[in-house]
Amino acid sequence: MIAKLDSAPLGTPVRIARIDWPLLSHDEGRRLREFGLMEGVEITPLHRGSLFSREPLALLVGRMQVIIRARQAAAIEVEAIAAAA
Repeated sequence: MIAKLDSAPLGTPVRIARIDWPLLSHDEGRRLREFGLMEGVEITPLHRGSLFSREPLALLVGRMQVIIRARQAAAIEVEAIAAAA
């Protein structure tokens, strides 16, 4: 199942299926690439800024924790990672 990163469940590892690069500015795209966010990468959404806001969103990318805006997360489609059999 593919969903937008901004609605992915917290604490559950997911894989980036697609990034809609045209929705992001050049600088935003460059920043996401510098963080290692690209198709095929496994990430874990950790927490959101506050109880009443969906912004910002903290992610675990490898061993690094990064923060992105909700608008940027909405441009990223993720899929569940299949459990090992």
